[in-house]
Amino acid sequence: MKKLTGGIWVAALGTLTAVCLIVGLIAVFVALGQNGGCEVGRFTPDGEGWQPCSAVNPKLVWGGALSVVGLVLAGFTGLAGALVAVLAVSPRDR
Repeated sequence: MKKLTGGIWVAALGTLTAVCLIVGLIAVFVALGQNGGCEVGRFTPDGEGWQPCSAVNPKLVWGGALSVVGLVLAGFTGLAGALVAVLAVSPRDR
């Protein structure tokens, strides 16, 4: 039962990675679908002139941050998986 402990942690980390990446990317795509994530280039209601970018869409910021966290976790998941695989096949002199 002890041998499976490392694999369970890697699977849990992989699941957290997938959730962060999927939710983050969905938030980024939703934000980009709403005026490109910013209000640059929109016409005023009377059809003349341009409105300046008032602010960046918060969904874009949080989605991007969550995607970056997911990518970092993907790296840790790969390292943890490699470490668990190496430790599982290494001979133990006891």
